[in-house]
Amino acid sequence: MASSQIDRNFIAIPLAAGVVVVASLAMAFAAYKLLPWFKDISRPAFGVMMLSAAFGNVMYLGLPVITETLGQKYGHVPVLYDLLASTPILLTIGVFIAARYGSGKAVSLGASLKRVFKLPPLWGVAAGVAVKLAGVTVPVVVLDTTMMMGKAVVPIMIFTVGLALDFNEIKRLLVAMPALAIKLLLAPMMAWWVGSKLGISGATLQAVVIEGAMPVMVLSLVIADEFELDVPLAAACITVSTVALFFTMPMMMKLLF
Repeated sequence: MASSQIDRNFIAIPLAAGVVVVASLAMAFAAYKLLPWFKDISRPAFGVMMLSAAFGNVMYLGLPVITETLGQKYGHVPVLYDLLASTPILLTIGVFIAARYGSGKAVSLGASLKRVFKLPPLWGVAAGVAVKLAGVTVPVVVLDTTMMMGKAVVPIMIFTVGLALDFNEIKRLLVAMPALAIKLLLAPMMAWWVGSKLGISGATLQAVVIEGAMPVMVLSLVIADEFELDVPLAAACITVSTVALFFTMPMMMKLLF
């Protein structure tokens, strides 16, 4: 953040992300409530479908994909997309959905917001932006050290994704088709449309679309487990969407650009 250019995209990117996430939740709710083939799924499975349709792996996979395809200068896009939109919505609205359709644990808005504000990366973003706006030059040794530490994030993220993969529940994925279609196909289209309307363009818009196209978020598995949703189905959604990404993302990028 301290070495990124602060412009209107710092507002437009999380705003676009927020619209995409909320719209995906709305579409998933409508699909599973209105389509006759899916109206009888269990409540824990319904909660998983809501989370799977809306929340993508925008940091664990989005960050390495964007930095390797578009360059390190666009590494701030997944940070803004995730920490200022996707993860806060997951830890507030997403947690309420998980509690509603899972164990029924009581969830307070105050506790959810406390989770958001205790995220260490969020404070890192705030510190970086503050330094940038104040015109303070960060010593090269500090930037080099943090960059060296940051390079370890990519393999750790990919390893974490591998830990979440589970092929044992693939046979149950018919029920997940609407959610995965929203996540892998409709979400990147929405990201492109909303991002364009907000004035995002060029490689930054490509990065936003890549974020929208990311597979199901690994953290959703943690939420599913905590609130007693259908954890095996959540793991299967992560697995299949991650594999499908290698086909759907190039297709969406070719279609939209």
